Amino acid sequence: MKNNFTNLRIVSGSLKGREILAPKDEKTHPMGSRERLALLNMIGPAVEDATILDAFAGTGAIGIEALSRGAKKVVFIEKDRKTAEILNQNLENLGLKEKAEIMVEKVEKSSFENLSGDEFDFVIADPPYDKIEEIRKETFNDLLKLSKKLFILSHPENFNLDFIEGKLLSTKKYAAARLSTFTF
Repeated sequence: MKNNFTNLRIVSGSLKGREILAPKDEKTHPMGSRERLALLNMIGPAVEDATILDAFAGTGAIGIEALSRGAKKVVFIEKDRKTAEILNQNLENLGLKEKAEIMVEKVEKSSFENLSGDEFDFVIADPPYDKIEEIRKETFNDLLKLSKKLFILSHPENFNLDFIEGKLLSTKKYAAARLSTFTF
C-alpha cells in the first residue's frame, strides 16, 4: 500500500521527536524544522501558558510545536477540509485535542469577530507563498490586531511588508523564507 504522507518530526519541547502527518501534495507545504525551531525560539519561554492563533495552519506543525513547548491553547485556522482532518488526527495522535480548536475556513474570510473574545498572546501566519499576493492586505492587519504580544509572519523574500500597520521588530532569513515579527 502506497503511503501518501510525509512524516515530519516535532523539533522541541515535551513531544520532541514525535511524528506529525503531512500529505504528499503540492497544496500543503509544512514549514521546515529549522524555520519552526527559529520561530518558536523568537517567542522563547513566553510560549508557556500562552494562547496562540495559528493562521493558515495546514497540518498544524507550528501550533503543535507551541503546544509541545507548553502553550496553553492553540486555535488553528485551515481552509482545506482534508488537511484539517489530518490536523485533527495529528492532535488526536499526540493527545492535544483538549488544548486545541480547529476552524475550517479561509483565513481571508474568517469572521475575526468570532475570535475577538479570545485573547491571543501570539498570532502566527504562514500563508502559502504562491498565493500570498492574492490575500487581502487587511487580513494581515486583522491578524496583527488579534495579538497581544507578537504577530509573526512567514513570507517570501520579495514580499512587501509596508502595508502592515504594526511596528516591525525584526525580519530574519531562513533559506528562501523570511520570518518577520510585529507588535501592534
